[in-house]
Amino acid sequence: MNTDKFQILELLNRYILAIDTHDDAQFADTFHDDGVYVSPFGTATGRSQILATIHQWHAGGITAGKRHMMGTWRIDVQGDEATSTSSYWIVNAKDGTNIVASGEYTDVITRVNGVWKLAKRVQMIDPSFQMGAGS
Repeated sequence: MNTDKFQILELLNRYILAIDTHDDAQFADTFHDDGVYVSPFGTATGRSQILATIHQWHAGGITAGKRHMMGTWRIDVQGDEATSTSSYWIVNAKDGTNIVASGEYTDVITRVNGVWKLAKRVQMIDPSFQMGAGS
């Protein structure tokens, strides 16, 4: 694996780990200042909206007792821009170990001043997800 792909994979892992550790600042820091996060629950544009979104999810309990995991991924790098597609799943880690949701991320990742961050992340949830069942 080349250095760029490794750095991008580390970025994607930091994103996932920040959800489970409730590190809202780290989560927001995986995006550029003008980054865009599109999820089935809404769109957040800019770091302050992204930070507010993850804070709202954590404060509201939607991520409580859940463990987020990233599965298969593909990263294509062209200079200072990369695209990434990865699968994810979320398990109930508190009351059993059932999968509560799965889906896919589609990303545009750019390198600015030598640092890779998300420019845009689009999250898709598979049809089996039931609102209220968790995420």
